[in-house]
Amino acid sequence: MKAAVFKEKGRMAVEEVPDPKPGADEIILKVKYCSICGSDLHRYAHGMMSPGLIMGHEYAGEVVEVGRNVKGFKPGDRLIRCTGQPDPGREFINVPPRFSAKVRGFGPQKPGAYAQYVAIQTNNAMRIPDGVSDLNASLVEPLTVAVHAVRQSQMRLGDKVLVLGGGPIGLFTQQCAALSGAAEVYVSEINAARMKAASRFGATRVINALREDVVKEVEKITGIGADVAFECAGAKPTLQQALELVRMGGRVMLIALAWEQVDCLPVDWVGREVELKSCYEYYNSEWVVAMGLMEAKKIKTEPMVTQIIPLADIDPMFKELLKPDTDQIQVVVECN
Repeated sequence: MKAAVFKEKGRMAVEEVPDPKPGADEIILKVKYCSICGSDLHRYAHGMMSPGLIMGHEYAGEVVEVGRNVKGFKPGDRLIRCTGQPDPGREFINVPPRFSAKVRGFGPQKPGAYAQYVAIQTNNAMRIPDGVSDLNASLVEPLTVAVHAVRQSQMRLGDKVLVLGGGPIGLFTQQCAALSGAAEVYVSEINAARMKAASRFGATRVINALREDVVKEVEKITGIGADVAFECAGAKPTLQQALELVRMGGRVMLIALAWEQVDCLPVDWVGREVELKSCYEYYNSEWVVAMGLMEAKKIKTEPMVTQIIPLADIDPMFKELLKPDTDQIQVVVECN
């Protein structure tokens, strides 16, 4: 099969690699779509993974083969990969106690889905409902990140919310905050395409962070500051901005993975007893919530998906997506 293989910092190559064979409890999917994730872009740009790895974790496909112990799934079923089945009463993210997101790309891991076929464990298989397209199903993973962040934020009905960063995670967070009862949802961005998308998704106001002082604008609009800020940008100034712009006792949800030093000056906000909570991945049960939102048409994706590309074009598209002024937002790879 063909797959995009990481070679070195800033370079992948589409090569012929062996087709995956199912273990006793595994399912082989023919990958239809795999969405490009920001974390993949960062690992690619910083060289933070082992050469020879195949990335890709936001995908949808069709079952073509199952292992001898697999029950309940058959060729032709449409699936995505989730982190596991919900276990009522035991909600936690699926990482080790001393986990570091920075070095995740160096640990032992199975090949991902920037490929024509991929193997998944039966426990990680989630059916795609009839009302959800393969394209939208490939976006359930980043939507689940947003679902988790909004649920962890403890935001309340009527809150005024700011989302910093209008990439795919930020745009999903914007929509989830609105669905959760936010009275007003503001988005700050510097990229023209993303600002336009945030407006189309119904942002109360989009703040151009290149031309306006985000903290002063939020203070002017709200009078006292936002109730909750979701930091989805990971840029040098955005964590400090988020901490400054929330009200007394306000909460900042840190979702973005900043790979370089960022601004943080506590004296500007510590006196307001601001809360900062990091937020990573999701609970198993939240995949069900996210898929349900997608099936119920509560979430929009059309303005977000700006291009669908063949697998052969993945390396130049990674380079394009790393440009600050790119017109692309969410790019999806059609693998077959």
